[in-house]
Amino acid sequence: MATINNCKKELRRDIVSRRNKLPLDWVNSQSAVVVNLVSQWELFQQAKSIMLYLAMPGEPQIDDLILFSLQNGKIVSVPFLTDRYGHMESRVIAGLQDLTTGKLNIRVPDPDKTTAVCPTAIDLILVPGVAFDRTGNRLGMGAGYYDRFLAQAPQACTAGIAWNFQILPSLAVQEYDIPVQYLITEEKITICRKGKM
Repeated sequence: MATINNCKKELRRDIVSRRNKLPLDWVNSQSAVVVNLVSQWELFQQAKSIMLYLAMPGEPQIDDLILFSLQNGKIVSVPFLTDRYGHMESRVIAGLQDLTTGKLNIRVPDPDKTTAVCPTAIDLILVPGVAFDRTGNRLGMGAGYYDRFLAQAPQACTAGIAWNFQILPSLAVQEYDIPVQYLITEEKITICRKGKM
């Protein structure tokens, strides 16, 4: 167990460092490619309630997808970390004006302007990550927020979203890790062998 955790920490540090060094122009141009891919994806178009994420620097930036989704009548929710360690809600937003600045200068949904959506009411969840493997296993930041949340939303279609260099041949997994069903990069959307259909 300790060996797996140490491997994860080292891999996490290496990939986050590489991601943080990406040129801003490249991130912006390739984020537009990702947003275009997702907006034309049949499963996205069919989904009525979607959980997106508020991108960190270096991640695929999807604010335009949030706006596109709202313009097309979808219920859009984003992650909100509660005071309980490892526990996350998804809160419905009506627009980017419903966001505020939280801990570590990170954007979060304003708890005074938003309400939590039941995980079982979400059709599609886009899951950010430090790395994924081709079978859908995910390496996150280590606190298990998404694993706990995804366990509450077994009906949702799940898609990991990352840059192509973050997709690895394999990742070490633990019993509580929940794989995603699809992978989205700037190159394509692919089905994972492990994820349910």
